Amino acid sequence: MKGVIMAGGKGTRLRPLTCQLPKPMVPLLQKPVMQYSIELLKQHGITEIAVTVHYLPDEIRDYFGDGQEFGVHLTYFEETEPLGTAGSVKQAEAFLDEPFIVVSGDALTDFDLQAGIDFHEEKDALVSIFMKQVPCPLEFGVIMTNQDDEIVRFLEKPSLSEVFSDTVNTGIYVMDPSIFTYIEADKPVDFSKDVFPKVLEEKAGIYGYAAKGYWSDIGNLDQYRQAHMDLLNRDVRATIAGSEIQPGVWVNEFATIEEGADIQGPAFIGTHSTIRSHAKLDEYSVVGRDSIISDFATIKRSVVWDGVYVGSKTELNGATVCDGVTIGSKTAVYEQAVIGRQCHIADEVNIQPGMKIWPNKRIQEGSVISQSVIWNDQDTTQPLLAGHRAVGVANVEITPEHISRLGAGFASDLAVGGRFLVAGDDQPFTRLLKLSLAQSVQATGMNIVDIEKSTIPIMRKTIADHDFLGGAHIRVGHDQRVVIELMDADGLPISTLTQKEIDKTVTFNTYRRVAFDQVGEYEVNNQFNADYIRHVYNQVDQVLIESQRPHLSLFGLEKTTTAFLADALKGLGCQVVVSTGHYEIDEISLAMTLSNTELGIIIGETGEFLTLVTADGHILTDEEKLALFVDMHLTFIDKDQVTIPLYGGNSLEAYIAKHDKKVIRTKASAREMMIAAQSVQLYCYDAFYACAHLIQTLSVRDESLQSYLSHLPNESLFKQEVPCQTEQKGMVMRALMESLKEEQVELIEGMKVSHPEGGWTYIVPDQNEPVFTIYAQADEPEMARVHANYYTDQIHQLLTRTSTVPSM
Repeated sequence: MKGVIMAGGKGTRLRPLTCQLPKPMVPLLQKPVMQYSIELLKQHGITEIAVTVHYLPDEIRDYFGDGQEFGVHLTYFEETEPLGTAGSVKQAEAFLDEPFIVVSGDALTDFDLQAGIDFHEEKDALVSIFMKQVPCPLEFGVIMTNQDDEIVRFLEKPSLSEVFSDTVNTGIYVMDPSIFTYIEADKPVDFSKDVFPKVLEEKAGIYGYAAKGYWSDIGNLDQYRQAHMDLLNRDVRATIAGSEIQPGVWVNEFATIEEGADIQGPAFIGTHSTIRSHAKLDEYSVVGRDSIISDFATIKRSVVWDGVYVGSKTELNGATVCDGVTIGSKTAVYEQAVIGRQCHIADEVNIQPGMKIWPNKRIQEGSVISQSVIWNDQDTTQPLLAGHRAVGVANVEITPEHISRLGAGFASDLAVGGRFLVAGDDQPFTRLLKLSLAQSVQATGMNIVDIEKSTIPIMRKTIADHDFLGGAHIRVGHDQRVVIELMDADGLPISTLTQKEIDKTVTFNTYRRVAFDQVGEYEVNNQFNADYIRHVYNQVDQVLIESQRPHLSLFGLEKTTTAFLADALKGLGCQVVVSTGHYEIDEISLAMTLSNTELGIIIGETGEFLTLVTADGHILTDEEKLALFVDMHLTFIDKDQVTIPLYGGNSLEAYIAKHDKKVIRTKASAREMMIAAQSVQLYCYDAFYACAHLIQTLSVRDESLQSYLSHLPNESLFKQEVPCQTEQKGMVMRALMESLKEEQVELIEGMKVSHPEGGWTYIVPDQNEPVFTIYAQADEPEMARVHANYYTDQIHQLLTRTSTVPSM
């Protein structure tokens, strides 16, 4: 059998370690990580090895050569353009004329490869994937197999809400050469995203081998540091260079440890390195070759590469230091800090936890580094993007500098000369932030259109209907926190992929800058606000509404949005009593019972969400409001399908079916709902749009909201939340799935369990918060509560069981 080592990775998440080094060449105890893969293949008798390279390929070729020094024969296949995992292996098709095993050049493992090969042959498989359970599966391909080990479900890098297991694809595969029929030549093709789904769909023989042993992807800096600890702890079966001079202390040839030096194992000292008198190496300290640790210096849980000088009385605590770095005396480098190649750190410098210094930087004496140093400036704080939003305390966590980088990061991937929409509330600080963002976007060559005070639904509709490439809405909430919401060219909240691209651009300062005479224009245009209102007015019978003069109570927390909705409703012919400020929900209920208004409306800060209150003070539940929105959709929207969230009840499906419409169930996020509905204007995400149609409906029917609700589908829906840390969610989902093998389970976002006696329970991990949300629907409220409580208890038991397992 032949082998393939995929060694083309850039290792973006390992920067600055990989700024000038391909990821497979990142050192682990004085050996490149790829060397461990070569040694593992050789150990299993696999010596004919193809190596696919792309990023800085000469670094790999120059070190490994033809492989003779390592007891193997290496044949290199270089991608001039990225071809993906499968596309890169396709280049070696002629070489791989027999079954072969694919391993990663940037992962560390001690799997029994022969056991996996035997499994592959026993199953007569086309592809066998080595699988492993991990605490947090978000960065991997999640796998589910049946009792015959055949893979039945596969999802690459799921979001939190999509995690159905904590068993993942390790990137180690045994394959038959016929796999190449699934890979088109000279085009980017990925095994996980393109090939495996096709093989799975055709049921061509894709199996999962539950590998035993150690495996680490080494995909980020934390995993890189942990890999050193695991090697020193002997948690992974691998050869460590050098001699073990005392338990857990490995020293290579020609290393010098002066008298009085204090070495606490486990630790590693590389070739020709010197540990001076009174220097101290605490446990889990790693020093590469040709390095000097001066007297009274202290190294704690740190990784020091080759050719590093550490000055007297300097302390490294949980840090990573790359090749050729000079660190002066009395300097402190703290937890998770990283110093790139060939940096010069002067005396008495303080490098704060988590800071990253890119290669070839000089840090002056006495500096305190509290922000990462990437270019010459030190101000590289990332914007606080969470999903499609950036959120933070005004002028503390979100400053004009933050938002300038955010705007430039977003616009750098959009076309030069395109239009970008901005809007916000009427806060002075919002206007300041808006100008900072606008100027950074203009500097990328895009034109700004500012519609000033506006709501998110107006922005979405404007972007969707006109030729804008994106937009940003800025507001300052009542809690003095700034919220910036980003939208794509379709008016949708930006995707997770776009968010990651923005983060990457901001992190590495790779902004686009056009020539000074090509910067974008700035235009103020309020007409789009008026266009939106006119669009909604045209959908209802204003004459009818004006004739009835409905009397409404409007409650709002944010003045701009509340004033907008009040004016729009008055323009529609309504009488509106406005109350602005913070109110408890029971206070609003009481206020409605004491007023003579027919309908209460509570408006959210963004203009998207509303809560409805009947004249007698009843606040509509989520399921009542959803039923109302579905009925209005059936009345006003001329489409043959109705989109509802996954937690929508069965009675809604039956109700929609009576109207000869198709039900589309989807994730309960704005982006997914809008994509499924093929519209950015949905009742659940556009308060004025929903209000106008509701008032129209009540006017036509000439009845109250209470009476209208009595004609709509009604069912018992119970909801509760279960706290769960993010890293435990995959384990919980896998364990629940294993316990539900005999049940009818739907997997879209989380899992939806249908009960034989009727009703269902829907269990979904929250995308952003450390909780599971459980919805249960049944004919009777008590039965819904019973179902929800059952799965709540199941999750609690799983978490309790995990917490009692001793940590290693």
